[in-house]
Amino acid sequence: MISKNIWVVGLVALVGGMLLFADPALAQGFGGSGFESRIKGFTDNIISVILPAVAILGLLYAALLAASGDEGAKRRMVLVVIASVIGFLAPVIIRWFQSAVGG
Repeated sequence: MISKNIWVVGLVALVGGMLLFADPALAQGFGGSGFESRIKGFTDNIISVILPAVAILGLLYAALLAASGDEGAKRRMVLVVIASVIGFLAPVIIRWFQSAVGG
């Protein structure tokens, strides 16, 4: 139970740190940029950095559960793979929705 809590705390710290220090990475100049470009930079950051990191951590977690003999590890691994595929296809899905609404 304690090792499970360590993984959760580590994941929350990683995502929280990325969100806390993401503002300098999203800055487009000294005077700041418009709201739309900041949101686009934020979503690009989520898609290109956070989603792959969470996918890899999820696969590692499922693999560790499988190595320890957990019965539900195979089901978790399948769910992580499905979520990872959807996460990596997110840019394509977003562009499809943007073209559908004329954006």
